[in-house]
Amino acid sequence: MSPMTSRRWLTGAATLALTSVVLAGCSTSTSTGGGSGDENTLTVGINGGTAMETVLDGFEEANPGITVQLQDSPDSYQQVTATQLTGGTAPDVVQVFPGTGNNVSVKIAGPKGFFSDLSDESWASELPASAVDLLSTPDGELVGVPMTFSSIGAIYNTGALQEAGLSEPTTWSEVLQFCSDATAAGKVAFGLGLSDTWTTQLIPYALTASLVYAQEPDFAEKQTEGQASFTDSAWRTAFDKYLEMNEAGCFNPSPNGTAYAQVQEAITQGTTLATVSVAAETKGIASLGGSDLVLDYAAFPATDDAADTYLSATVGPSFAVNAKSSKQELAKKFLAYLASPETQIAYADAYGDTAALPGDLQQSSQVAQLVSGYVAEDKVASWPDQLWPSTTVQPAMFDGVQALFTGQSSVDDVLGNMDAAYQSAAG
Repeated sequence: MSPMTSRRWLTGAATLALTSVVLAGCSTSTSTGGGSGDENTLTVGINGGTAMETVLDGFEEANPGITVQLQDSPDSYQQVTATQLTGGTAPDVVQVFPGTGNNVSVKIAGPKGFFSDLSDESWASELPASAVDLLSTPDGELVGVPMTFSSIGAIYNTGALQEAGLSEPTTWSEVLQFCSDATAAGKVAFGLGLSDTWTTQLIPYALTASLVYAQEPDFAEKQTEGQASFTDSAWRTAFDKYLEMNEAGCFNPSPNGTAYAQVQEAITQGTTLATVSVAAETKGIASLGGSDLVLDYAAFPATDDAADTYLSATVGPSFAVNAKSSKQELAKKFLAYLASPETQIAYADAYGDTAALPGDLQQSSQVAQLVSGYVAEDKVASWPDQLWPSTTVQPAMFDGVQALFTGQSSVDDVLGNMDAAYQSAAG
């Protein structure tokens, strides 16, 4: 979710709390180089976090003599990996991002021939159609296996809510009342740390899932064809509601001067009741608090009918085979292992999110149960930037939101700049 794109901020948000350095396992090493010349060593590029490390032992045990070497660049993964792909020095397996969000996204890097075609792999037929689309090149080559189904919603400190005598809002009017009641109780309703620019998109994405993309799933296509715009759509409603929350006292003072880490800490302390963030942050924030801290994850409402609420959700961390790797068979074998339901759930549990390919297995976490329910009801909408034609639209939104909160820009200004960036990229 350059300035952090959606896929970067997804893992960035998780690694803020879950540790951005992947620790070395007994036969697993961590480095920052490219592919290994050793035919028995498989290199895997990751964008921070510890989830991948938790599933490596099973692969190495099933493949005696094979060592998986993790290459971690959490602070500059996109830049490092894009350079390595161009130079032919990337790891054998690389973490990729769905859609068009950044230079290592499938629809940006894929058409350059950087990734191997995985369409004929045995697990490919198990992917939902929406995942196939986001992880396929414009020519229809499937190039990635997804590990999680990630989403954006509200994370509540349930203990702090109980102490304040409040409950989670399920409609827009209840959101505003929740903010008023939280203030009366001496609490901040929703923490907002806009000094970390990736957080600027969280509430708009949560709101537009219900207001825009649930109503018009082909909205991005209409934009490309010149038949729709940010300015003349419910994107305006979403930004108006964002500002309405600010005017209603929903947020901490000076959001632009507040770091996301401060929001995390305030939630663990119970001085802030909630925040809108990626689902994996439910686990991330919990890891920063005491054993008695209980957090609950919920979809964030945008209307006064709870039945109209959609979850902003999409494919999360995914992995592709470097087309220039000399270890194609081993790399594809590793991806088949990643696609197995057992590996999927182990990875997703460590990541704090919902497994993308759980098969017939059940994932027990509260986050997974909630997300699975929305998926089953077909009430999910993809993150908008994955549908945008280039990486230039999102920075216009980042800058615009911060300017909204300083009073330097209007909603018209922000939407107009986003439209200009979109149309310039779409041609």
